[in-house]
Amino acid sequence: MKGFLKPHHRLIYAFLSGLLISYIQSIALLLGLSLLVVLLVVFLHSHQPKHLMKRWFQFNIFSVLVWATLSWKIGSDGIELNMYGAELALLITLRMNLIVMSIWLFMHHVTDTILVQAIAELPLPKKLKHLFILTVRYISLLGELNHKMDIAMKARGFQPKCNFYTMKVYSQRVALLLIHAMLKAESAERAMKARGFRF
Repeated sequence: MKGFLKPHHRLIYAFLSGLLISYIQSIALLLGLSLLVVLLVVFLHSHQPKHLMKRWFQFNIFSVLVWATLSWKIGSDGIELNMYGAELALLITLRMNLIVMSIWLFMHHVTDTILVQAIAELPLPKKLKHLFILTVRYISLLGELNHKMDIAMKARGFQPKCNFYTMKVYSQRVALLLIHAMLKAESAERAMKARGFRF
């Protein structure tokens, strides 16, 4: 049983579940599966419900954009409710949430170090493994930078509000993260080329 729960096997399960969920067209089936997976995830993360809810809320900000763009259409009388678009938005939202919840379920207690080791065990070409490992590494570094920026903003008394100043601060934060990511990518590319890595 333990062999089936090894980290690299769980990565494969998460990938396959994502593929299967992407093909489901039934909203009722997606709702049923979502309820089941949510109960399992809540059970596993019962010691940190606030953190789980925060992550879920942050992820679903994108869902709001999906609903805002697909639920309306321009008709003969102006802007109208698009029922087909609303149904499509619901389908996309349920699929997205079910895939994310499934990943949380399969990747429970998998740290960055374990994830890198799991990727190394996957039956993939060596170069692809290197790229995946570098991706995990630099996402982790950017996450740390983002966390430090969040602490620095709070230390300076920044309070996010619905105004131009907040938008300006967040746009600068995103720009800084993108610049940092670009610099890291360039340094990683130079280091890989110096070690004889060819794409």
